[in-house]
Amino acid sequence: MRKIVAGFATTIDGFIEGPNGEIDWIIYDKEQFKGLEQHWKRMDAMFYGRKTYEAGLKMSKGAKGEQSNPFAHMKHYVFSNTLKEVEQGYILISGDIKTEVKKIRAQNGKEIAVFGGAELLSSLLNLDLVDELSLAICPVLLGKGKSFFPFIEKRINWTVKEVKTYKSGLISITYQRK
Repeated sequence: MRKIVAGFATTIDGFIEGPNGEIDWIIYDKEQFKGLEQHWKRMDAMFYGRKTYEAGLKMSKGAKGEQSNPFAHMKHYVFSNTLKEVEQGYILISGDIKTEVKKIRAQNGKEIAVFGGAELLSSLLNLDLVDELSLAICPVLLGKGKSFFPFIEKRINWTVKEVKTYKSGLISITYQRK
């Protein structure tokens, strides 16, 4: 069965966005990006929540309105019960999330990345569907914003798989589900 890996940038106080949706506090560390290249080679599919999908579409539009996607070789699944269709190159998943994710996990392939959203991640965690969490903890306190885990319903235990520190102040921690 394929592994599901969630990776997010977060603040020390556990926010993934500022109070106005800002993400200008995220550190883009060159040293970390070298490691991420290897990380992405483990994946061949990505899960998106509706909000992350819509925000990504806006950001990926080129000057001529052309869409660019650095992860074009991957399958892209959008989880939404409100969308009726998605752009070409994306697969819409609606309804029973647990059943649909189990079908995807049972397919042949590499690992699956949860690329965004906090609500989708919470749902997957509550359903015991996430195998690994990779957090990039940025050295900043926001005080307010969008919480990383807004809807967790139960205790979920993890073990530390890997910890890396960077000169920029960024700390990368990978947890594996117990």
